[in-house]
Amino acid sequence: MKLSIIIPFYNESRNIPLVLEAFAEFSNLYEFELICVNDGSKDDTLSIFECILPKEKYGFAKLISYQPNRGYGHAIMTGLKEARGDMVAWTHSDMQTSAADVFRAHDVYAGHSSEKLVVKGWRINRALSQIIFSFGMAVVASLILRRKFAEINAQPKLFPRGLISLMKNPPKDFSLDLYLLCVAQNNGYEIETINVYFPNRIYGESKWAFSWKSKLKTIWRSIKYIWALRNNANS
Repeated sequence: MKLSIIIPFYNESRNIPLVLEAFAEFSNLYEFELICVNDGSKDDTLSIFECILPKEKYGFAKLISYQPNRGYGHAIMTGLKEARGDMVAWTHSDMQTSAADVFRAHDVYAGHSSEKLVVKGWRINRALSQIIFSFGMAVVASLILRRKFAEINAQPKLFPRGLISLMKNPPKDFSLDLYLLCVAQNNGYEIETINVYFPNRIYGESKWAFSWKSKLKTIWRSIKYIWALRNNANS
């Protein structure tokens, strides 16, 4: 089964060679395409891709690029629309999520008895403050939406291509992870987790957690979106 992997890039130019090299290690072991989405980066992301992608060893990868920046969710959905695999997945470009985790998720999915399955990460070795934040947001989502959620934003996310057609009104921001899990549960999909190691960044900084102000803004936006999801479900 061919796998399509979508990775959004926003001002992560220094990580591009690392990401491509990490996936190249699996190019002889799995049939996959890597769809890199340059989401309106303001650094030299585009020029780095144009320099590196023509190399034969990266023949599994292709680039989608546009301006201006339109958000994490929009970037991933743009990549999903171009996906050709029987399975699809997304993960991050910051090198805090391993390429190997995507293929471990692939193996779990391939060995499962049901195709109605989402395989996702469960981050380990995180700082206590990060664990508390993720747990708190999962509790809020679970209480408001009356479903069980945990480690909502952990990567990767892997699922069958058919689930894409059920994602009718996806958000353009980081709420896409929660939205996917809601859609999957609403349509009878199982959610299975794999433990993933979550190291510190090598380059760059978080796009949402670089200050307390940005964290509070993200929390407030997330809670509003969770309520919107509940209201839409009840309408």
